Amino acid sequence: MNEVAFVVQRYGEGVTGGSESLARTVAERLARDYRITVFTSCARDYVTWRNELPEGLSRLGGVEVRRFRSERERDLAGFNAFAEPLYERALRPATEAATAGGATPGGPAPPTLAEEREFLRLQGPEVPELVAALRAEQARFTAFVFFTYLYYPTYWGLAAPEIAARAALVPTTHDEPPLRFSVYREVFARPRAFGFLTPAEQALVRRRFDLGGRASVLAGMGVDVEEPLPPGEFRSRHRLERPYAIYAGRIDAGKGCADMLAFHDRYRREKADPLELVLIGRLAMAEPRQPGVRYLGFLSEREKARALADARVVVCPSPFESLSIALLEGFALGTPGLVNARSEVLEEHALRSNAALYYEDADEYAEAMDLLSRDGSLRAALGESGRRYVEAEYRWDVVLDRWRELIRSAAAGGSTVP
Repeated sequence: MNEVAFVVQRYGEGVTGGSESLARTVAERLARDYRITVFTSCARDYVTWRNELPEGLSRLGGVEVRRFRSERERDLAGFNAFAEPLYERALRPATEAATAGGATPGGPAPPTLAEEREFLRLQGPEVPELVAALRAEQARFTAFVFFTYLYYPTYWGLAAPEIAARAALVPTTHDEPPLRFSVYREVFARPRAFGFLTPAEQALVRRRFDLGGRASVLAGMGVDVEEPLPPGEFRSRHRLERPYAIYAGRIDAGKGCADMLAFHDRYRREKADPLELVLIGRLAMAEPRQPGVRYLGFLSEREKARALADARVVVCPSPFESLSIALLEGFALGTPGLVNARSEVLEEHALRSNAALYYEDADEYAEAMDLLSRDGSLRAALGESGRRYVEAEYRWDVVLDRWRELIRSAAAGGSTVP
């Protein structure tokens, strides 16, 4: 059986995050075809990268997992103080070029390579022993699959030519300031193959980087929703008596949650008989305590499925998305979406599926939420479109064939093709 290395910043039970969930669910499903070893950190939490999980070798879901300690915890305030001026310097030349036909003479210089590498170190997880182990053992792997372009393990792992020649990058890209750093031009120049989650993500990367003739696979992710809890049991457990909209995921201002809460407060004040807003997932900001908002915490998969199935609408407020698992899970359960139009990926889901509305500001949020709350026929039509969309595009049997193609494309750079 061919051996494949997966490299991802966090991994395991209780680890939430889009790329982390993607890596785990794909690894466990492909473990019947390949012997997969996951190289990852000991962290559960991406904010601090604190070493909470045991270092060394373990097995989970038929997959070998090797964890390496992070050299240091992240000081988020210190990191932000260092990173934000770099973001401004990376963004300003492009903005000035667009508005004035070129950067202003004497304007701020772009970040240097040394500064960008320091950004990678401070951002974390700084795991040099992971990179050293990957290089020392590279000969035994047919292919390498790196998840997320952004982090230290991907940059330094792909820096080894013998690894890059058999590597696929699954970048989980969205349009954000670091994407303009020169270190990421290096990242996208190195791998032999790329795996994308949506056409919009693929188009973004092709606009920004020269992929040449390298393999590009629209791999995607399958949607597999657990059988929901019975409605009565779930609603009584959480005292849900009124119709509600739902947000599922990391509750974080960077995910658009602060804007969503402000928009929902305005919607409640302007519209009669408004929906409550239920939040499920891990907190990465202060717990919201405003009227009409309920935080239920982190739910089991069966509870989450019932929460999504019973909702009037799934809200996806992030301007930065590469897929949105919660939206697709809602579609699979017949629940329509309301998504942020500033995310190309989310707007594309809405247009291709005909299963969601989208908004650009508080006015549009309020009008769309009110319409979805009141119009049962519209919800039913959108819900049925969402089911068909998931069935056609996100079935696991179809998706796994694409992942096998991605691994074959990466492995073609070595001496053996599986």
